[in-house]
Amino acid sequence: MRSLPGLYLLLVVVLGLPACSQPAVKDEVCAGFAAENLYRVQNSGFAEACARRDAALSGYRLIDIEPLGVSHIDIPRTNVPGTRPRDWSMTAERQAALQAGWADAMDKAFASHERATGGPGVLRIEAELVRIAPGRPSATTIGGELQPVGSTQDVVEISAEFRLLDAADGRLLAVIRDSRTITSVSMSRTAPATVNTLFGSWAALLHTRVTGK
Repeated sequence: MRSLPGLYLLLVVVLGLPACSQPAVKDEVCAGFAAENLYRVQNSGFAEACARRDAALSGYRLIDIEPLGVSHIDIPRTNVPGTRPRDWSMTAERQAALQAGWADAMDKAFASHERATGGPGVLRIEAELVRIAPGRPSATTIGGELQPVGSTQDVVEISAEFRLLDAADGRLLAVIRDSRTITSVSMSRTAPATVNTLFGSWAALLHTRVTGK
């Protein structure tokens, strides 16, 4: 593992980390991303983060926010108290609502950035929901609040992957993966407030890691 302060300065440049985060990066190429020269990053605020050492995300002033990917979500067939089987169906209406909620969260988080669809100086941000599954809470976010370890509240775990790319040449700059939990009954509505709160949290943290602000 690299030592501070050299490592600390490196991560401030690469991921735009705030000065109080005490980041650390391992001399470990992320599995599956060796060809892209992505290295594992610690203390990013996400469950897993990998980035190029020369990503310089804070240097991008233009962004291209892609629609949220919702076409390949893994949803296990599990009986969840307080919900019905149809509550877990990924209908076209629900897909549209999730995409609209993500777009709104990103618009708010990156309100200071100009938009572009390609070319030099443009950062493309891709996001995809990869799994929605019943789980049990630990020290993770539920509806924006921290729940104690050992809670018996029924929850659903939502996992997502975010990819940051240079829009001009397609270089993969960073891959971020995270999982959060919300109450399971929240999935009984097309666009529950707790899901939008989760999206807002993810979008805000992405903004912080890109800009360092």
